[in-house]
Amino acid sequence: MGRSARNSQLESRTARIKAAKDLVPRKAPYRVRLGPGQALGYYKPPKPPGSWIAFLNPGKDDAAPHGWKQKVLGTADDLADPDGVKILNFSQAQTKAREWFKACAEEAARSLVGTTMPKAPYTVADALEDHFEDAKRRGMKALGRTMNSANAHIRPDLGAVEVAKLTRERIEEWLAKLAESPRRVRKPGPASKPTPKPRNFKVPRAPKPLSNPAPPAPPSTPEEKRARKDTANRVLTILKAALNHALDRGRVKHGDAWKAVKPYRGTTSARVRFLTPEEQVRLVNACPEDFRRLVIAALHTGARYGELGRLQARDFNPSKGTLWIAPGKTEKGRHLVLTAEGSDYFDSTVAGLEPESLMFTREGVKRRGRKGIDAPEMWAQSDTKRLMDAACAKAGLEPLTFHELRHTYASGLVNAGCPLAFVAELLGHTDTRMVSKHYGHLAPNALADAVRTLAPKLGLGGAQRVVNLKVVGTAK
Repeated sequence: MGRSARNSQLESRTARIKAAKDLVPRKAPYRVRLGPGQALGYYKPPKPPGSWIAFLNPGKDDAAPHGWKQKVLGTADDLADPDGVKILNFSQAQTKAREWFKACAEEAARSLVGTTMPKAPYTVADALEDHFEDAKRRGMKALGRTMNSANAHIRPDLGAVEVAKLTRERIEEWLAKLAESPRRVRKPGPASKPTPKPRNFKVPRAPKPLSNPAPPAPPSTPEEKRARKDTANRVLTILKAALNHALDRGRVKHGDAWKAVKPYRGTTSARVRFLTPEEQVRLVNACPEDFRRLVIAALHTGARYGELGRLQARDFNPSKGTLWIAPGKTEKGRHLVLTAEGSDYFDSTVAGLEPESLMFTREGVKRRGRKGIDAPEMWAQSDTKRLMDAACAKAGLEPLTFHELRHTYASGLVNAGCPLAFVAELLGHTDTRMVSKHYGHLAPNALADAVRTLAPKLGLGGAQRVVNLKVVGTAK
């Protein structure tokens, strides 16, 4: 906000009375310059009270004779005390004038980029549509999953609400309802639907019987409540992103309602599941040959399943001992440094392969055309679930997902004292927030070991003059 202007004749009721000889009633208001192309006018009629008028000429100075816009701000405090709404003193009139100047500038900026305030009521559903269209244009990752979450959790309760009428209390009420609701499950098919015929797999699967399980109950345990609040926080992020996009495009005037809503705290849980070296060996030995190669690669690199499935022989650099991970979930690729053991493994894996050949392929499987499958021998998205379950059962381990091999790799680095920034770089994260969130609880052990091992020995203690008494018995 600019500095308050001063005028000895207008800045108070007393000053206007004393300057009555100079402030004669006239049609043209008496002006005070507030800034380039901005002025505050005082109109004095034949009979008091007078009134305050704001003048604006965008892009021009006070000398411009034409193009001025004006707005009546309120009545001057000539006869009554100011209330800041209808009756204004000199300072309050300046504040209202500057607010009007700002609103005019924002409206002009929106017109320059071709965006105007919508005439029809602009609802939360409209904001979601605009946000998803822009996200699609920008190539947002996991857009389908985000849209599904919005359709399930936001549209039913808030979709028809006009954004301009959205309040903090309304959003907080919706967020609390979402955090207390049961988790979503897939709806069973109709009871009259026939039992599906199993497909012609190499090892036929038993058909899944149709059932009508009882609907899930609201969260009751601390872990269930934490998980539901964590889900509510993620959905709140989607809602805020859509509303902020609407604010940025000028569809709404302000975002105070949703900016004031805070997510639940303490909802994130650290990763505690990872395999020891002995368990890793047991898991690898329990895997079939083609799947074993993929599991070993994941334990050596921490790469995602999709990243490993796209690896080609040319992505391994034996002279530097690095592996190139092409852009996938993240927008940029990365060079992953391998250990000596990992480098030897990939050296033997690419031996005899053409540079464009896939490193890891699925053996003995005839594939039908699928989205995302560039070659018949390529690993598909759902190939690992059954293989991983069977390997864990054979190895005597609790059920494990393939992605938890990535957590095992990261946990091993953190426990060994590797800085979190290095771990984030190897995992392909842009910063250390995700690493600190999921693996930061492991760092204190490595920190304590590093301090005890690397800290210098100062020799400042000297000989103790006081020693603890040794208790040889207890009083009865």
